[in-house]
Amino acid sequence: MILKNFYLSIFILLSLNTWSLNIDNEKDYCVGYFEELYWSLDPIEEEKIRNEIKAYFNQNYSGSEKLDFDLYYNTKTKQFITDWQNTDVSKYIKVNYPNFEIIILDAYINLFIDGENYCPAFWDRCSEESLNYFFKAAEDFSKDWQGEDEVLFYLENNLKNHQCSKFLNTSINQKKFISHLNILIKELTN
Repeated sequence: MILKNFYLSIFILLSLNTWSLNIDNEKDYCVGYFEELYWSLDPIEEEKIRNEIKAYFNQNYSGSEKLDFDLYYNTKTKQFITDWQNTDVSKYIKVNYPNFEIIILDAYINLFIDGENYCPAFWDRCSEESLNYFFKAAEDFSKDWQGEDEVLFYLENNLKNHQCSKFLNTSINQKKFISHLNILIKELTN
């Protein structure tokens, strides 16, 4: 009986450890996925398509309609200012982030700052396994992405039920988002 309980305990511990690894692998994968998704949607300049993407997010992600942030960028510090309400913003560059960019960036940043480093977004002390999942997501995204002319088809048929969609959130605090965005900018400009 004691031996049976010992084996059961070992099995449970191994199962929990494997489950934990699967969550980490999924997060690494989703960092890669959201990076690809963001860099595919962000450069779309045609106003009609951008408005359709915003409308898609408003219809499918409750609370998205309030996520349209005007942020103010300080070129000297290379950071967005977090206290814009009490600041003369005329000396800063105004940048608008629509709902879809905020939601995707928020999920992306939250996933890579979750650990002790910024892996795999910045390859910071990453295991080979982390990087493999990250690049697998990029490869999978490339297979499904058909370009901006098919963006709504992609969102409806791929994003809506994608395994990473569970990390998309619309309860986003603007100041916290700016702080996280500043981490991303700092890492990108290093």
